Amino acid sequence: MTVTHIVRMWPNEGDPQLGSFVRSHIAALRDAGIRQRVVVWSGRSDAPLPLDGVQVAAGPSVVPGPKGWNAKVRSVLSLGRPDVLHVHGSGGDSAYLFVRSVMQWGQRVPRVVSEHQYFGSGTLPAGVTWTHRLANARTAVSPFLAERFAQIAPVATVPNCWDAPNPEQIRQPHSGGRRVLHVGDWVDATKGISPLLAAWGIHSALNPLDQLTLVGDGSDRAFLEPLAQQTTNCRWLGRMTPEELESEMGRHDILVVNSPRETFSMVIGQARERGLHVLSTFCGGPESVYPSEGGITYRHGGSDDVPDLATALSQLPVPSGEVAPWTLDEMRPKAVAEQFLALYRRAGAKG
Repeated sequence: MTVTHIVRMWPNEGDPQLGSFVRSHIAALRDAGIRQRVVVWSGRSDAPLPLDGVQVAAGPSVVPGPKGWNAKVRSVLSLGRPDVLHVHGSGGDSAYLFVRSVMQWGQRVPRVVSEHQYFGSGTLPAGVTWTHRLANARTAVSPFLAERFAQIAPVATVPNCWDAPNPEQIRQPHSGGRRVLHVGDWVDATKGISPLLAAWGIHSALNPLDQLTLVGDGSDRAFLEPLAQQTTNCRWLGRMTPEELESEMGRHDILVVNSPRETFSMVIGQARERGLHVLSTFCGGPESVYPSEGGITYRHGGSDDVPDLATALSQLPVPSGEVAPWTLDEMRPKAVAEQFLALYRRAGAKG
């Protein structure tokens, strides 16, 4: 079986974390023996990082909008007919690709769309709706997201995936204060970093042994970095590769997620498997994926509610307290690849 994937985010040298959730899906299918090629519709000229055993090509650098759709479509159709055409993320360009693929190959190629983007409320964009209508099969990474598209057609929930932690990555109890970790792109409106820093200032004055670590980088760095430098007992480690981040997690006790919206949040599952307690907002996807028990605290205050966040931080378990790690077998690459393969078969894929 040959699968052509169209993605909008893919890791590059400047951002090794970008689109790593899509890359993990494709790597899982590779390990299951599926022949794959990836076309990256990022609109950037950066060379996408290679993935062993998978053909990865940068799509054309075109202006946004319909004027660039023809060039995008040619970058896919010129590769020849696959057994499955799988787009990750939907829009007007992917709807147009589906129409053109039917014109060139007829109905012989199953069309699949996977959703990772946040569509929590409001009217779905026309291109998104038409991509789903034209697809033969649909997936979403969380029940929360799948529900948004169920009105169009049935949607399968296929989660993000990652490998089990190495033993040395598991958190070990220690003396001293609590070690708190935040991971995320530095886009304040979607990750709630400045309210977290304000809450940490309150918390740190009362808990001077506790330490906050920030991992990430992004468009709001010029605004957020000075705030972090002025915050007591706070350090910023910048951007990390997925492998570096997984090891860094094990050196902490608590993961804090202060987002107003999330579709899945891989970092929560990875942290829980390493024995970290998680403090999170109710933000859509995570509470539909991860149960509110055994190491996760969902707080009812919003991402901008600084006093509530400061109070919640002070109530988190001390380092000596044991937090039993989870084992999330359903998130393993093999389990996820099997779900995709079953979906391809049901959609009529040959090969």
